[in-house]
Amino acid sequence: MFLAGFLAVAGLLSEQLLQQQLQHPFLFTLGGLVYLLSAWLFGRPRQRLDADFQRLVVRQAMVDILCLAVLMYLAGGNSSGLGLLLMLTLAAVGMLPQTRNVLLWAAVAALVILGEQTLHAVQWHSGTGGFLRAGLLSLGLFGVALLSNLLAKGTLAADALAREKSRQAESFERINERMIQELPYAVMAVGAEGEILQYNAHAQSTLGARFFNGCTLAQCAPQLLPLWQQWRRGKSLPEHPFQTGRDGQRLRARFMELEPSRNEGALIVLEDMTELEMQAQKMKLASLGLLTANLAHEIRNPLSAIRHAAGLLKEDAHDAMSGKLTRIIDDNAVRLNGLVEDVLSLSRRDRMRRTEIDLAVFLPAFIQDYEQRESLPSGVMTVSLARGAQICFDAGHLEQILWNLIRNAWRYCLRQQGSIQIRLDVGETHADIEIVNDGPGIVPEVQSHLFEPFYTTDNKGTGLGLYIARELAENNGALLRYVDIPDGAAFRMRCVVGPCR
Repeated sequence: MFLAGFLAVAGLLSEQLLQQQLQHPFLFTLGGLVYLLSAWLFGRPRQRLDADFQRLVVRQAMVDILCLAVLMYLAGGNSSGLGLLLMLTLAAVGMLPQTRNVLLWAAVAALVILGEQTLHAVQWHSGTGGFLRAGLLSLGLFGVALLSNLLAKGTLAADALAREKSRQAESFERINERMIQELPYAVMAVGAEGEILQYNAHAQSTLGARFFNGCTLAQCAPQLLPLWQQWRRGKSLPEHPFQTGRDGQRLRARFMELEPSRNEGALIVLEDMTELEMQAQKMKLASLGLLTANLAHEIRNPLSAIRHAAGLLKEDAHDAMSGKLTRIIDDNAVRLNGLVEDVLSLSRRDRMRRTEIDLAVFLPAFIQDYEQRESLPSGVMTVSLARGAQICFDAGHLEQILWNLIRNAWRYCLRQQGSIQIRLDVGETHADIEIVNDGPGIVPEVQSHLFEPFYTTDNKGTGLGLYIARELAENNGALLRYVDIPDGAAFRMRCVVGPCR
């Protein structure tokens, strides 16, 4: 449109712009206006969207060649220099991918130039010099068209390669995202400033956090911030897992460099050590289960005989030393019998009768019975019930679990008013029973062994109480875990709310 407008104005101001007097200035101006109108019609947005691109280019090239040829003729022929403007049209046509079409339109332009020169020679009887200039111009048009086509093909090839690389990169990104989401571990990618670049859904559920665009470790995962800072400084990370979330999950974090330098970012993999430890314990105890059950049956009869004999000796004892010795025999026999009962309860853990239990009624009655049977001081245990909840549980198993946990809490608490707290927190799908005591917290070295059988820090304990409690909880569809609290220790058992089916 700019070129056509300039040529239309040049027809009016031919002496000033073209440095020559046109023989037909009116026709030249009219041709420039026609060229301007056609350029405007081709330049309309709707025309560009509705028409086929190849056809649009062909039509526009045809109009450009005809209009410029007519204007060149009206301007005095090839000597006017307007034929050089056809190079712009041929350069644009050369961007078409088909070389045959490019050569076709270059040939059409050359024929038009030669035809115009022939017509001009017939009318004005010019010499052969005009044909030489027309031939050179035609060769120039072919050269420009072919060069433009060559450059266009290189650009198209580069564009196709870039598109393919982009498609592959998008495909790899989708595959990478899918693989990260399907990993059994919680995975996070962290940048140099601690910003979370990528993560999977398992990471959010494990940390109990909700990530958002641009969030950092300090905002979304403060538990990992000190570990990440230690790792960046090249310090060794703690050997023992850390706890997070309301469920008290014990996690272990592994850091891997994204770049050669640790300051460039890291890939963080979180492992739930609670589940791994449970699986390891189950594998270790699977082979011992049958042996311990049979061994407990074999020990039970000799224990009964020992206790009976100790009772007879106690009746015949006439001095203090004999009575002390028989008491030692009886105490240790009672302890061994308790160990046998614990082992036998493991073999009977699958024999359960689950019923619907209202915790708001069951817990206060159990606490009252426990205080009477164990002769605990009044006020040592307090019960906090937000609201009641119905769970499907074996009543005997629930009593044994609570008995073991409260006995363990009484052993380590300060034994003051409110030293032991029993709390019930009810959600939409679960009910949490917490046994909290104000004694010293459990150090990380011991936490990893809490639920291992025969592991105890009390020389009078059997090391089976917590293990049995967790096994019975799992058999009833509940989850028992230790939870770190600022002052004291807490065990939380999460039960599923609902009737028995």
